[in-house]
Amino acid sequence: MRFALTLLLTLTSAFAADAKKYTFRDFAPTRYVDGPRLTPAMQKDKGTILFFWAYELENPRGGESLKYFQKVADDHKDDLVVIGIENLGMAGTTKTMTALLKKAGATYTVYSGCRSPFKVNLYPFVCAFDREGKMVYSGNPKADELEEAITLAAAKPEKKDGKDEPKKDEKEKPKVDPKKAA
Repeated sequence: MRFALTLLLTLTSAFAADAKKYTFRDFAPTRYVDGPRLTPAMQKDKGTILFFWAYELENPRGGESLKYFQKVADDHKDDLVVIGIENLGMAGTTKTMTALLKKAGATYTVYSGCRSPFKVNLYPFVCAFDREGKMVYSGNPKADELEEAITLAAAKPEKKDGKDEPKKDEKEKPKVDPKKAA
């Protein structure tokens, strides 16, 4: 028993360490259901919250998680893109999912299914990505963990030494001494 528990903790720790190396590009939502269609322009200079949910679990409860993530989307509309992924797809058709989404007041992007680098079987399961697309959190969060994940995803990049980073054009051009150019 002790060995099994130790093995489980080791695997969980190893997964948590590896989860940070994923990026948003490692996840590919499959079938579009509702909301604005996902585009790179939508995600420009914004963090992303990708949450997996199951129709079978949300329908009897009236879409509680869907309502919560709508509140997150509304509260952080300038900093975050919220994407819902219905992950089981057993009972939920596009029509029934759309009805549930409308009942819950969800206006964010929703897909059914997603190719991801790991299997998701806890709901809701959240993956948070910063503005550069790097994963900053993944798991089945408690309220305080979710708030921290949202804060990490929405955070603006830190300025180095109090200065803005130079634009790409400025980095690539060699500096010319005005005295030598004349």
